[in-house]
Amino acid sequence: MALWKTEHDFAPQFTLHVPARAFDLAALFAIATALVLLLLWAVPLPLVLPALSIGSFIIACVVALLAHCSGVDRAAPGMTLWDIVAVFTSIWIGAGMVSGPKRIVELFEQLPTAP
Repeated sequence: MALWKTEHDFAPQFTLHVPARAFDLAALFAIATALVLLLLWAVPLPLVLPALSIGSFIIACVVALLAHCSGVDRAAPGMTLWDIVAVFTSIWIGAGMVSGPKRIVELFEQLPTAP
């Protein structure tokens, strides 16, 4: 029987083959700073970390699903969708560890309930 390479059956569709430039990193940092400031403005201060944790979990799941379905190569040079998933997963775990379970319960208590 022949062994099939199922991992490399198709070419990856989304891979940045150029190294990250300083302008790209500055733009990414500016967007992240704007989102954090919006989060600080919209959410009460004790609930910022649980909201950040939940938001980064959702973003990591969506980007991972997109990367998996589009067949992005994990070992490709440059920045790929899997690198973005790793960043948001690190934010999710870090914010979840720093915030306590009491804060997450408070976050869900403040959500409006449907009548």
